[in-house]
Amino acid sequence: MSSQKVLPTKINLIQLRNQLKLVRVIKRLLESKREVLLIYLRSYSTEYEKLYEEVNSTLKEVYNSFLQAVVDEGITNVQNIANSQSDKLIVKSSTKVIFGVKIPVTELDKNSIPEKPFNEIEVSPYLSKSYDEMRDALIKVIKLVELESTIRSLTSELMKTQRLINAIDSSILPFYTSSIKYIRGILSDRSRDDFVRLKITRRILQRKRENAS
Repeated sequence: MSSQKVLPTKINLIQLRNQLKLVRVIKRLLESKREVLLIYLRSYSTEYEKLYEEVNSTLKEVYNSFLQAVVDEGITNVQNIANSQSDKLIVKSSTKVIFGVKIPVTELDKNSIPEKPFNEIEVSPYLSKSYDEMRDALIKVIKLVELESTIRSLTSELMKTQRLINAIDSSILPFYTSSIKYIRGILSDRSRDDFVRLKITRRILQRKRENAS
């Protein structure tokens, strides 16, 4: 968009000045939105990193306990117990809105996690321990997925906001400022020309009056 295509009139100058003020207000709002999104991102990223370490630690404990249970019970017995259980979990999903951004909410239905299919007295304590640890890990993994989706959504919105700010800085603001400068220059030249013509006209009229007298 070129400022040369703008009709250099006083009305357009006033309109462009008002529009420039509006664009600057919009830019400030976008910059505020960017700062808020960054705050949320830092908060969720910190929570994600903490939970990620917890999940890794819990899964390592599950693995170690499970291996020890296999040693104690035998792989066949452990597989038979596993095969007797449901292989489905119920996960509830919804959305919430944070600063205009839709954020996924994921929650594991704890009731869908099968109860222990064995008597703790009759089996290796490591098998019971691995079950408890895995139950805890499942809840944390679902929460971790939710956090990752949240971070992705916030990052996407942050990038969109930054692109808008960049567009304002690189294209929209330069257009308005150059257009205003262009119109002011043209109007200023016209004003000087009008002043010169008026001065010349006065001299001509004055000479005519002098000659007539």
